[in-house]
Amino acid sequence: MSERKPTKLQRLKASLGPGGQSLEEIEQIAKSIGAWEDRFAARPAAEMLIEQSAPGADAMEKTLEGMPFTGTDERADILRAACRAAMERDGIPAEVERTARAFHERSRGHSRAETASAPIIRAGTESTQPIEPAGSLDFIGAIASVLRRLFGR
Repeated sequence: MSERKPTKLQRLKASLGPGGQSLEEIEQIAKSIGAWEDRFAARPAAEMLIEQSAPGADAMEKTLEGMPFTGTDERADILRAACRAAMERDGIPAEVERTARAFHERSRGHSRAETASAPIIRAGTESTQPIEPAGSLDFIGAIASVLRRLFGR
Protein backbone atom coordinates (compact mmCIF):
# COMPACT_ATOMS: atom_id res chain seq x y z
CA MET A 1 0.00 0.00 0.00
CA SER A 2 1.11 3.55 -0.59
CA GLU A 3 1.77 5.89 2.28
CA ARG A 4 -0.78 8.56 2.97
CA LYS A 5 0.16 12.16 2.55
CA PRO A 6 0.19 14.20 5.75
CA THR A 7 -3.01 16.07 6.46
CA LYS A 8 -3.17 19.88 6.44
CA LEU A 9 -3.23 19.82 10.23
CA GLN A 10 -0.12 17.63 10.41
CA ARG A 11 1.69 19.82 7.88
CA LEU A 12 0.67 22.94 9.80
CA LYS A 13 1.95 21.56 13.10
CA ALA A 14 5.23 20.48 11.49
CA SER A 15 5.73 23.83 9.73
CA LEU A 16 5.02 25.95 12.80
CA GLY A 17 7.10 23.70 15.04
CA PRO A 18 8.11 25.36 18.31
CA GLY A 19 6.95 28.80 17.12
CA GLY A 20 8.80 32.08 17.00
CA GLN A 21 7.62 33.04 13.51
CA SER A 22 6.40 36.51 12.60
CA LEU A 23 2.75 37.00 11.75
CA GLU A 24 3.68 37.33 8.08
CA GLU A 25 5.56 34.01 8.19
CA ILE A 26 2.63 32.29 9.91
CA GLU A 27 0.28 33.59 7.23
CA GLN A 28 2.59 32.37 4.45
CA ILE A 29 2.91 28.91 6.03
CA ALA A 30 -0.86 28.60 6.41
CA LYS A 31 -1.53 29.89 2.89
CA SER A 32 0.96 27.43 1.43
CA ILE A 33 -1.12 24.53 2.70
CA GLY A 34 -4.49 26.19 2.09
CA ALA A 35 -5.34 26.72 5.74
CA TRP A 36 -5.36 30.54 6.13
CA GLU A 37 -8.33 32.77 6.89
CA ASP A 38 -8.03 36.39 8.04
CA ARG A 39 -10.16 35.64 11.07
CA PHE A 40 -7.33 33.59 12.58
CA ALA A 41 -5.37 36.81 13.18
CA ALA A 42 -8.40 39.08 13.63
CA ARG A 43 -9.78 37.46 16.77
CA PRO A 44 -6.55 37.52 18.81
CA ALA A 45 -5.95 41.09 17.63
CA ALA A 46 -9.44 42.07 18.82
CA GLU A 47 -8.83 40.33 22.16
CA MET A 48 -5.55 42.23 22.56
CA LEU A 49 -7.24 45.55 21.68
CA ILE A 50 -9.90 44.83 24.30
CA GLU A 51 -7.19 44.11 26.89
CA GLN A 52 -5.56 47.44 25.98
CA SER A 53 -8.91 49.28 26.29
CA ALA A 54 -8.47 50.62 22.76
CA PRO A 55 -11.21 52.74 21.18
CA GLY A 56 -14.10 50.49 20.15
CA ALA A 57 -13.09 47.81 22.67
CA ASP A 58 -16.55 47.70 24.26
CA ALA A 59 -18.23 46.94 20.91
CA MET A 60 -15.61 44.31 20.08
CA GLU A 61 -16.08 42.68 23.47
CA LYS A 62 -19.85 42.44 22.98
CA THR A 63 -19.34 40.88 19.56
CA LEU A 64 -16.79 38.36 20.84
CA GLU A 65 -19.13 37.33 23.66
CA GLY A 66 -21.58 36.16 21.00
CA MET A 67 -18.91 34.19 19.13
CA PRO A 68 -17.88 31.32 21.41
CA PHE A 69 -15.35 28.69 20.44
CA THR A 70 -16.76 25.27 19.67
CA GLY A 71 -13.43 23.53 20.18
CA THR A 72 -13.85 21.46 17.03
CA ASP A 73 -11.38 23.25 14.74
CA GLU A 74 -7.87 22.40 15.91
CA ARG A 75 -6.36 24.17 12.89
CA ALA A 76 -8.02 27.44 13.92
CA ASP A 77 -6.91 27.01 17.54
CA ILE A 78 -3.28 26.47 16.48
CA LEU A 79 -3.27 29.44 14.11
CA ARG A 80 -4.99 31.80 16.58
CA ALA A 81 -2.44 30.89 19.26
CA ALA A 82 0.50 31.34 16.86
CA CYS A 83 -0.89 34.68 15.62
CA ARG A 84 -1.43 35.93 19.16
CA ALA A 85 2.11 34.98 20.19
CA ALA A 86 3.54 36.78 17.15
CA MET A 87 1.45 39.92 17.79
CA GLU A 88 2.34 39.96 21.49
CA ARG A 89 5.98 39.87 20.51
CA ASP A 90 5.93 42.14 17.42
CA GLY A 91 2.78 44.25 17.86
CA ILE A 92 -0.48 44.30 15.92
CA PRO A 93 0.05 45.26 12.26
CA ALA A 94 -2.22 48.04 11.00
CA GLU A 95 -3.92 45.86 8.38
CA VAL A 96 -4.68 43.18 10.98
CA GLU A 97 -6.15 45.82 13.30
CA ARG A 98 -8.37 47.08 10.46
CA THR A 99 -9.53 43.53 9.78
CA ALA A 100 -10.18 42.89 13.47
CA ARG A 101 -12.24 46.07 13.75
CA ALA A 102 -14.19 45.22 10.58
CA PHE A 103 -14.99 41.73 11.91
CA HIS A 104 -15.62 42.54 15.55
CA GLU A 105 -16.42 46.22 16.15
CA ARG A 106 -20.01 45.97 14.99
CA SER A 107 -22.15 43.70 17.10
CA ARG A 108 -23.57 40.65 15.34
CA GLY A 109 -27.00 40.95 13.83
CA HIS A 110 -26.78 44.69 13.23
CA SER A 111 -26.07 45.73 9.70
CA ARG A 112 -24.96 49.17 8.58
CA ALA A 113 -28.42 49.66 7.09
CA GLU A 114 -29.94 49.60 10.57
CA THR A 115 -27.54 52.17 11.97
CA ALA A 116 -27.55 54.56 9.01
CA SER A 117 -30.46 56.90 8.50
CA ALA A 118 -32.61 55.68 5.64
CA PRO A 119 -33.95 58.21 3.13
CA ILE A 120 -37.60 59.08 3.59
CA ILE A 121 -39.72 58.44 0.52
CA ARG A 122 -43.18 59.99 0.52
CA ALA A 123 -46.18 58.30 -1.06
CA GLY A 124 -46.72 59.28 -4.67
CA THR A 125 -43.08 60.17 -5.34
CA GLU A 126 -40.98 58.17 -7.70
CA SER A 127 -37.36 57.33 -7.13
CA THR A 128 -34.94 56.53 -9.91
CA GLN A 129 -32.42 55.17 -7.41
CA PRO A 130 -32.24 51.37 -7.27
CA ILE A 131 -32.60 49.71 -3.92
CA GLU A 132 -29.22 48.27 -3.00
CA PRO A 133 -28.44 46.16 0.04
CA ALA A 134 -26.07 47.60 2.62
CA GLY A 135 -24.39 44.93 4.71
CA SER A 136 -25.64 41.41 5.11
CA LEU A 137 -28.93 40.18 3.71
CA ASP A 138 -31.81 40.79 6.09
CA PHE A 139 -35.00 39.50 4.48
CA ILE A 140 -37.40 40.77 7.13
CA GLY A 141 -35.76 44.21 7.06
CA ALA A 142 -35.87 44.23 3.26
CA ILE A 143 -39.57 43.33 3.22
CA ALA A 144 -40.31 45.97 5.84
CA SER A 145 -38.40 48.55 3.78
CA VAL A 146 -40.37 47.71 0.63
CA LEU A 147 -43.66 47.91 2.53
CA ARG A 148 -42.65 51.29 4.00
CA ARG A 149 -41.89 52.58 0.51
CA LEU A 150 -45.18 51.26 -0.88
CA PHE A 151 -47.37 52.64 1.87
CA GLY A 152 -45.40 55.79 2.70
CA ARG A 153 -44.50 55.09 6.31
